[in-house]
Amino acid sequence: MPRLTRREFVTRVYAGATVIGLSHLLDPTKALAATPDTVEAMVAEHAPKTGGILTYGPTYPNWALGQSNRGEHRFDWLDLLTRSVWTGLTSVDEELELASGSAPSDDFKVWGVTLREGVLVHDGTECTAADVLSRYRFLLNAGNLRAHTVSAVEQTGPYTVRFFLDNGTPALPHMLAEYRNMIMRANDSFDGIGTGPFRRIEIDTARQFRSERFEDYWTEQGPVLDELPGVIALGNAGINGFRSGRMNAVFNIDPGRIEQCEDAGGEVFASPAGDQFSLVMPKNLGFPWNDVRVRKAMSLAIDRPAINRIVYNDPEGWTGNDCHMTGVNAEFVVRDVAQARALLAEAGYADGVTLPAMVVCPSFPEEPRLCPIVSESLAEAGVNLEVQERPCHGFTPFVNALNQPIGRPRRNLVGPRSPNIDLSRASELNAGEPGGWAGEGVERSNALLAEAAAETDDDARFGLCHEMQRIAQDEGLGLMIGGRRINIVHREGLNTLRAHTQLWQGPRYETVCFDA
Repeated sequence: MPRLTRREFVTRVYAGATVIGLSHLLDPTKALAATPDTVEAMVAEHAPKTGGILTYGPTYPNWALGQSNRGEHRFDWLDLLTRSVWTGLTSVDEELELASGSAPSDDFKVWGVTLREGVLVHDGTECTAADVLSRYRFLLNAGNLRAHTVSAVEQTGPYTVRFFLDNGTPALPHMLAEYRNMIMRANDSFDGIGTGPFRRIEIDTARQFRSERFEDYWTEQGPVLDELPGVIALGNAGINGFRSGRMNAVFNIDPGRIEQCEDAGGEVFASPAGDQFSLVMPKNLGFPWNDVRVRKAMSLAIDRPAINRIVYNDPEGWTGNDCHMTGVNAEFVVRDVAQARALLAEAGYADGVTLPAMVVCPSFPEEPRLCPIVSESLAEAGVNLEVQERPCHGFTPFVNALNQPIGRPRRNLVGPRSPNIDLSRASELNAGEPGGWAGEGVERSNALLAEAAAETDDDARFGLCHEMQRIAQDEGLGLMIGGRRINIVHREGLNTLRAHTQLWQGPRYETVCFDA
């Protein structure tokens, strides 16, 4: 069975640990860059101990927000399981993973992909093109957004497949790295069997899972740990579990608790950026924010610097903007209370406006501190918005049941992706996030999206994306209320466990080990 050497592995995995595909979106002064040499040195610096159990706790519920009974499927527990149990054809920086090669047509509308031979699935069978074909047929039938550009997939050999695209794009390898596109065994049972470094052996969808080292993992480095259990650690459970010694690591600790973690002997690592909190405003009902002037007033009134300062203790931290991109283009992030009041008056709300209540499930521990700042800063401009906290269990069915077809006004979580994927969130193809955005703006944005996807020149593509950002910001299709850095706190003696800008993408557990 062919395997990668450790050098080849770290070169592939860590070549641009700050996410090559997103590098132009991040502040380069804050990028925690790591080259293959630095990662190799980091691994070699320690005498790794083979074995051990890494128990970690994410501070957010599973993907289905409490009501899932199918946690063996990565849609439902992605942040605990994605890169430990499954792997994809590519990784997020567009390097190859299960794929050994890819060849697009001249117009990027047809892609041939060749698989590595000898890669074993956790049941001992070989991963072949039949598994890939099964996975992508499921995604196409499910109308998966991240695969929306793919119209068909066919198997062309035991280890080769071919993707057919409606619109040609050089960004397909990045799309194939999405967490939804991880490869599972070819069947319809959703048994959770994948090709990752750890094999799932036990799961309780509401609380925890346990996985063990897969001895036949396909890289020479292989996983070092014996077991990898994960425990959902909502509220104060993360800090309490870490301080009591029951957890070796916690993902996305409340930034206000970082000093407590350090006092307890923890080491904290933060990525350059991370997720954004977005207010979804359904535009299918007669709410005041159907007037774009009200939406723009809300965006101008939100005190994002105060959120950075108070909630994250990070005054110079990155701040998302209203076009679903990460931290790029500071001109889109402005606070102007006077202009917000003027826009409200122009829209007929000179004495202020009261909006329908929004609901939020605190899927990150600091949200109960963040939401009051949003409400208070909106009130300064005359916008009264009550934010109601609801249990995560049953949250998704609740918001989807009201105000159909879009759903109840709510806080949504938007993770950073490539520009093409980020900006596709504004398309009518993804009506849940923009809340029913319609008109000339969305039509122009969709046309630019298709043009940018097919553009091979980086500068020209960035210009098209910038124009899409401008449209989305002017239309106020959804409001970003803040952005947070992904962080990991872990005990001393744990090596190569690092935070990744895209939460679901990392960390990579193959190289994680304890000191001898």
